[in-house]
Amino acid sequence: MTPPLSTRRFTALAAASVTALLLTACGAGEQGSKDTNTSGGTSTSAGGAADRAGTGEAKKDVAAWADAPQWPDVPKLSKKVDLKGKRFTYVALGDQVPVIHGIGVGVQQALSAAGAKVDTCDGKFNPTSVASCLKTAGDEKVDGVITSFVDYQMAGPAFDQLARKGVKVVVGGVAPSGGRTSDATLAFYDNTPRVFALHEAMAKSAIAQLGDSAKVVWAKLMDSTTTKSASAKGIAKFKELCPGCQIESVEFTTVTLDKLGLAISAALLANPDTNAIVVPVDTMVPSALQGIQSAGKAGKVKVFSSSSDLAGLQRVKDGRQASDLGTPVLYEGWRFAHAMMQLLAGDEVSKGDQLVTRDFTKDNVGRLTLTPQKYLTDDWFGGSGYRDTFLSAWGLK
Repeated sequence: MTPPLSTRRFTALAAASVTALLLTACGAGEQGSKDTNTSGGTSTSAGGAADRAGTGEAKKDVAAWADAPQWPDVPKLSKKVDLKGKRFTYVALGDQVPVIHGIGVGVQQALSAAGAKVDTCDGKFNPTSVASCLKTAGDEKVDGVITSFVDYQMAGPAFDQLARKGVKVVVGGVAPSGGRTSDATLAFYDNTPRVFALHEAMAKSAIAQLGDSAKVVWAKLMDSTTTKSASAKGIAKFKELCPGCQIESVEFTTVTLDKLGLAISAALLANPDTNAIVVPVDTMVPSALQGIQSAGKAGKVKVFSSSSDLAGLQRVKDGRQASDLGTPVLYEGWRFAHAMMQLLAGDEVSKGDQLVTRDFTKDNVGRLTLTPQKYLTDDWFGGSGYRDTFLSAWGLK
């Protein structure tokens, strides 16, 4: 059985996931690299027609994300599950991260609506604390445990002990790992396809705003296979939609986040015609902005990111960030809860493969009330209409 990871690796995983990028840290340097499409990194006439077609596709998709999202259908349970009087534990890898905490609030809302009681245990980005949370849940004989962004292989023995006790376990927000697969007691809610789609959406947002004049530096998060793959898919989508555009990249990890600014600054000085930077999640944007400032490019380079935390949307409103692809955290919590309901019903737990987002820009963010209280509501995403859909799928409405 794979032993728990070190505290340092857990810390790296946490910040990386904020939209569900929290997986096993692999580590990498912050060296710059080139992903240039054309000789000299400039747009060519050969790419002109393709660039225009790609820009049109990007603008069409981004326009559809400008308004509140349409909530997807929810697979109905094969049988009704009675949760009245049941007890569950939500184990957060790190509850102080807004996205992780918000998902936990959504889990509590969802399972409480079905009659259950939910407690939260904070893993504090520490392997010992996470294992302790899982052990305590087993000792208290809860009916189920939902974890958020804790890789199975990070705490395999603790997960297995819970399963042996008959506790239903949803390993949420991550892909299967450590050779473990889903069974009748433990199942994975894998939403990594949505993470990949979100990175492709950032590429589309940049092209929609800049067209075939886009000259981008992409900050590639190298913490894990998932984060590497997500960046690769975003860059590939950018090249597909604008083959004549310029794209460079810099690499960093969460534990080297303090060096991201230096890497961004160096990339901008080496590529002075750069007009956009793509950063994986909002929490990492301040480091990128420091790099832009150091290179003397403040106000000349657009920043594209994701997760729609309060600080990110305030930057969009203030003109310091061009786009923020939003994450509706309460809805995500209901998705995590739905995975538990599927497991309890004996159904296969579906993947999180549908992108649900809103592209926040200067054109729509001004209509929002940007306060910490509003972050833990559905107001920025058009309301909570999805809740009745879930309750209907569970046979409760």
